[in-house]
Amino acid sequence: MPGWNREVNQTTIDGVPVIWAEAPGPIRATLMFRVGRVDERLPWSGITHLVEHLALFQLGPRQTYEFNGAVTSNRTMFYATGQPADIVAFMAHVTAALSGLPFDRLDSEKSVLLAEASSRPVSPADLMFNLRFGARGNGLYRYKEFGLYHLTQPWVAAWAARGFSRDNAVLWMSAPPPADLHLALAAGQRMPEVPAIPIELRLPAYVKAPVGGAGVSMLAPRSTPLAMASSIASDRLLKRLRYDKGIAYSVGGGYFPIDSMQAHVSLWTDAQPGHAATVLNDTVQSVYAMGTAGPSAEELAEQAGNFERSLERDEAVLAWLDRTAVRILTGEPAQHPDELRAEMQAVTPATARDAMAQAVRSAIYVGPGDVPPPPAIPAYVAPNPPPVQGEPHPHVQSRLWRHPPVLSVGGDGVTLTINADDRITVYFESCEAMLQYGDGGILLVGADGAELPVNPEEWLGGPVVVQQIVQRLPATLALPLPGETTVTAIKVPPPKARGGLAMAGIPIDRWIGLFVFVAVAVALLGFAIYGSRTSLGSTPPLVSLVVWAALGYRLFRRFRF
Repeated sequence: MPGWNREVNQTTIDGVPVIWAEAPGPIRATLMFRVGRVDERLPWSGITHLVEHLALFQLGPRQTYEFNGAVTSNRTMFYATGQPADIVAFMAHVTAALSGLPFDRLDSEKSVLLAEASSRPVSPADLMFNLRFGARGNGLYRYKEFGLYHLTQPWVAAWAARGFSRDNAVLWMSAPPPADLHLALAAGQRMPEVPAIPIELRLPAYVKAPVGGAGVSMLAPRSTPLAMASSIASDRLLKRLRYDKGIAYSVGGGYFPIDSMQAHVSLWTDAQPGHAATVLNDTVQSVYAMGTAGPSAEELAEQAGNFERSLERDEAVLAWLDRTAVRILTGEPAQHPDELRAEMQAVTPATARDAMAQAVRSAIYVGPGDVPPPPAIPAYVAPNPPPVQGEPHPHVQSRLWRHPPVLSVGGDGVTLTINADDRITVYFESCEAMLQYGDGGILLVGADGAELPVNPEEWLGGPVVVQQIVQRLPATLALPLPGETTVTAIKVPPPKARGGLAMAGIPIDRWIGLFVFVAVAVALLGFAIYGSRTSLGSTPPLVSLVVWAALGYRLFRRFRF
């Protein structure tokens, strides 16, 4: 922006780091904490969002200035825009509220947040994170905020004390801080970084999902070459799909530092009906070309020029202040714009190509259910740990299958074997949550995202089986959902249609089966008595009896007597 010297000033107020640089217009201020969704676990997910809502409640819907709050993957922000007195009043309220949340509003704010969540669909980014990280960290975005169903006041108060302290905060402002600004936060500790640990997968891979477009998710070491390569790949894809072919409107996603070492790179685009396959294949080609041929020197120079020009815009100082605040919270050294510009100018086509090539090896491509996998991209296969060795429990209608489903409960976990090719295992040590439904059933959620329902109506001795599992898991993993019912894990095959002739209401083929069975039974008896006098005399009668009994049993099973 004109007049910004590209320097960021820093001071400390009440033990909180405060950074600022002057920008035109009203003052913008953001109080930021290093706590977010990645710090939560599934049983208490949503607790940070709940604290944010409670802290802002008493400000009401009407103020003379703009304000709000937000929770992201690794931070929570309270921000306001107004005059110096407005910023002073807002920060005084927020910091005081965080030290004494209005718990008389606890149940009401839970309801508000549940209503908000009911209208928020799972986004492509939520799905991509879940496919890569399972039910931990950024993978939590795919799930409901389950903590809102059961969190109590002591639990929320302890979380507020842990995550919203002066030692875990930073404030940035677009003007020098007013002399009467105070940040009355309690002492605490900086929240440690949560490393982004992906689940074990064979990649690259392709996933069919209920989406209207197509995209790709990648994970690679953080670097300026990767950030530039992903931006150029996005620009190329937008030009091809929107301006050359006219079959898509926008390309979203981008380069997102997910922890101190890694970045998540994604591209996502919508698609006109009937063009999803083309969009998907163009997405694959865009990242593949960047990882094999790389960008041109001209494209890299354009990226560096775009960054230089962006610094002249009014909002540039705000973006840089926010970037600097995040680096302070995550323990990274502050960076001057000139340092980043020099890094960008040093990137070559080869370094950008190599950075993207490493990312492409981790790619998860996503497309609609009616779009086949792109050439040479195998289907996504979810983690499939070995089954547990435990007591098998048969399905209540086992007779309907040749190889019926089995639920095995062992000392280390549960395995649901649906058929020879479909099996779900959740080990107790890696179980993230146990949802308990009003009908007595449960759902186990594994760290890898596996979901194993145990509906007591599906298994012989079902209620006892459920209790065995519940007793082997910590009570802290239980999520009571009394208003919901357990899903059915097994699809029961419909009775086979019976046509043709019948006698006494019984189909002819059943009568034929009965005749064969009786004939075999008579033969069993005859061979047992006279076997030694016939051509089968070399076979002991007892062995003959066993062989024919086995055959009779198979016929009995085959014709469902």
